[in-house]
Amino acid sequence: MATLRLFANLREVAGTAQVEIDGSTVDELLAAAGDRFGADFTRGLDSAKVWVNGEQAGPSTAVASGDEVALIPPVSGGTVAARPQSDLTQAGLVLALLVAVTVANAVDLQTFVFVAVGTALAWLWDASEALNRRGATLNVIPLMIGATAAANGAYRWGVPGFAGGLAVAVMVTLAWAVLDPAHRSLEVATISVLVSAVGAMATGGLTLLRMRSTPEVNAFLIIAAVAGVAAWAVHRSGGEIAGLDPNLATLLGALAAGLGVGLVVDSISIGHLLLASVAAAAGLITGRLLGSLLRTGSVVHTARAPGLLTMFDGAALGAAAYWAAIWLFG
Repeated sequence: MATLRLFANLREVAGTAQVEIDGSTVDELLAAAGDRFGADFTRGLDSAKVWVNGEQAGPSTAVASGDEVALIPPVSGGTVAARPQSDLTQAGLVLALLVAVTVANAVDLQTFVFVAVGTALAWLWDASEALNRRGATLNVIPLMIGATAAANGAYRWGVPGFAGGLAVAVMVTLAWAVLDPAHRSLEVATISVLVSAVGAMATGGLTLLRMRSTPEVNAFLIIAAVAGVAAWAVHRSGGEIAGLDPNLATLLGALAAGLGVGLVVDSISIGHLLLASVAAAAGLITGRLLGSLLRTGSVVHTARAPGLLTMFDGAALGAAAYWAAIWLFG
């Protein structure tokens, strides 16, 4: 029997994330799964992407005993309606983490670094779980080591420490790939280094940003939140809000939030904040696309990628880009 891993709506309809199914090809296996889970599940298969052992597959792809077959359907624009509680769970978790980071920013530097690193580790774990479930092996331990090293390096030695921590993140991840036979392939090593570097840039950038000033951190949180809500609203409307797409909505939301913060906060130049808002928007968009690619195997514009912390995919690169702009132009 092969292991069928289910995500998003298909997982909710089936009531399980994993099941053992018989079938010599993808087509036979999906037919057996449809017979087991019913008509709603079968309709959802029409728009789902299929991977066998981490490789995208078609209906005639052979499936052997012990293989892992992953199904990832679109959440919006697909044929299976998502249950409200999944969105509420994700939104609640994201909101709780944002509140924790905001409160920690108001307390002191040490608390902020601790909470920011913890949030980054949670995101890394969520991303690695999504990758593992679609058959792309990824060990989260070296990624967590890299994110922690970058934050601590920045906290202790500033920008040079951040650079050193980023180097440590890459070296530890590459060393892990050499020592662990399951991670020696070029694809796995490349993905691991990329995710590790993004996590390290996020924690190091946020630490350096907080070392500059509390208002600049608050400004980024507001910019990221408004840009995220704008992208979400356009996405949910199907592009019916003034003909915008989520990426353009992200940019306009970031600029509007940056302008608003700049008008209220005297300690930050409006010009510098607008430049940082553009950089943050670029990071948010790039990070969101990268997260979609990592979590599903392709860039998906019309569906939410699997995972509880997908909203932080953009924030990770957005934080690093925002800090870089503030550092260069502020």
